[in-house]
Amino acid sequence: MDHLPNILKTRDLAVLLDMSPDAVNDLARKGAVKGYKNGNQWRFRRKDIERYIEKERKKLAPPG
Repeated sequence: MDHLPNILKTRDLAVLLDMSPDAVNDLARKGAVKGYKNGNQWRFRRKDIERYIEKERKKLAPPG
């Protein structure tokens, strides 16, 4: 993930997570993905997205 910029836009994150931009915005509104508003657009910090992805991987990992 070193190639990612420090700040991602909704569309960039949608491509990364293989989701629609609307789904990413919904996750942000619900607080599942940490982000902040810049005007009326969501922005996401790379470190927060790395944490989110790691947390999701752990959920999907087999127990043991």
